[in-house]
Amino acid sequence: MINLNVKYLEKNINTKKVFEDYKGNVSKYSNLIDEKKIKGAEMLGWLDYPKEISKDLIQEIEGYAKKFRSKNIKNILVISIGGSYTALRAAVDMCIPPYNRDVNIYYVPGISSNYIYSLKQKLEKEDFSIIVISKSGGTIEPAISLRIFYELLIKKYGVEESKNRVVAITSETKGSLIKIAKKYNWKTFFIPEDIGGRFSALCPVGLVPMAMLGLDIKNIIKGALKARKDTSNKTIEKNTAYQYAVLRHYFYSKLRKKIEVFGSYDEENFYFIEHLKQLFGESEGKNHKGLFPTIARYTTDLHSIGQFLQDGSPIFFETLLIVKNANKDLKFKKLFDDLDNLDYVIQKTVGEINNIACKSTMEAHLLDGGSSTIQIVVEKIDEETFGYLYYWFSKSVTMSALLLNQNPFDQPGVEAYKKRMIDNIKKK
Repeated sequence: MINLNVKYLEKNINTKKVFEDYKGNVSKYSNLIDEKKIKGAEMLGWLDYPKEISKDLIQEIEGYAKKFRSKNIKNILVISIGGSYTALRAAVDMCIPPYNRDVNIYYVPGISSNYIYSLKQKLEKEDFSIIVISKSGGTIEPAISLRIFYELLIKKYGVEESKNRVVAITSETKGSLIKIAKKYNWKTFFIPEDIGGRFSALCPVGLVPMAMLGLDIKNIIKGALKARKDTSNKTIEKNTAYQYAVLRHYFYSKLRKKIEVFGSYDEENFYFIEHLKQLFGESEGKNHKGLFPTIARYTTDLHSIGQFLQDGSPIFFETLLIVKNANKDLKFKKLFDDLDNLDYVIQKTVGEINNIACKSTMEAHLLDGGSSTIQIVVEKIDEETFGYLYYWFSKSVTMSALLLNQNPFDQPGVEAYKKRMIDNIKKK
C-alpha cells in the first residue's frame, strides 16, 4: 500500500549501494526484533497486537460505541497527551471530514489555562462525554484536566449520570486512574502493559474513541495486518519500512543532516505528520543523537519556512506523505471574465493543482536548492490506509532507532521533566 519514491534525492545518492551497505545490519536487527531481543523488548507488544487482538474485545468496543452513539451525545472530550493523543487525532482527521461530523471531538492535550477555560465555558452549555486516556493516571497534564472536566460533568448531570459519561482507558493492574475508575464505576478499557503511548493507537487507546466517532476499526486492524505482513520481510530490497529507516540513518550519519522535515500537502493529514514528529523525536532523540524532527504544513508553509528550505543552510531533508487521489474534489469553471487571469485552471481540480504544487516544490528544492525529498506515497486515505501507515512507521522507527544504537521505547527526557514538574508544584 506504500510506494517509497526516491526520485527526488540528490543525484550523488546511489540508493542501491546504500541498501547493500546496510544489508547486514538490517538483517541482524530484523532477526532481533522478531526474536524480541532488542533494547526495550518488553515494550514490543504492538508488534503482534493486530494479529492477537481478540474478537471479543473488538465486539465489546463496537458494542460500547453503538450504545454511546444511540444516546445522541454530540460532543466527546478526549483527555490525553503525547502519543495517545496525536495518533488518535490523526486517524479522526484523516477519516472524518472536519466540518460534517455527527459527533464533535475536542482534545485537552496540555495545560494551557486559556484553552481549558474556553473549552470549559463551551461545554457548560453543551451535552458532552469524557474519554480519559492515561496508563498510570499519574501524568499531571491529563490528571489536572480530568479533575476540572469531571467536576463539570457532576455539576451538569449529577453523580449517577456522570459515571455513565466517562470511559477510562488505562492500566488494568496499577496506577491511580484505575483506582478512580473503579471507585466511580466508570466504563474501562485496558492498555496492554507491553505497549507504550506512541505505539498504542491500534489497541483500545485509539480503537475505542475511533469507534465512538464512527470509524470502522476492523478496517484499521486490516490495514495494520497488511503492513505487518509487508514489513516482516527481513531483506531490505523487499521491505520499504526498513529502506526508509536506512535512508534516514544514511542522511544523518553519512551526509551529516541534522533535521528531518515531515510534510503534507493535505490538511487532513496534518496530525499524522504531528504523530511522526512525536514518534521519531521521542524514540530516537536520546544520548545526544538523532535527527531533529519538525513539520511543514503545505502549501501554507511554502510562504514561511519554505524560503529557508529552498535557500537556507543545507542541514535537512524532507519526508512527504503524498496521497495520489483525493477522496473528494472540486473542478474549476469559467468565472470573473478572467479578470483574475486564472482561466488556465478551468477544468482542472483543486487536487490536481495541489499535486502540481507539490511536484513543483520538490523540483525546486532538488534542482535549485540541492536538497532531497523522500516520498511516502499512498493511493487514498481511509481507515485501512491509516492502519497500514501507522504500523509501517512503527516498524520503521524501531529499525531506525536500533541503527542509532538506541532503545526505541523509553523516554528518559520525558520522565525527567515530569519529575521536576511535580517536585516544583509541591514546593510552590
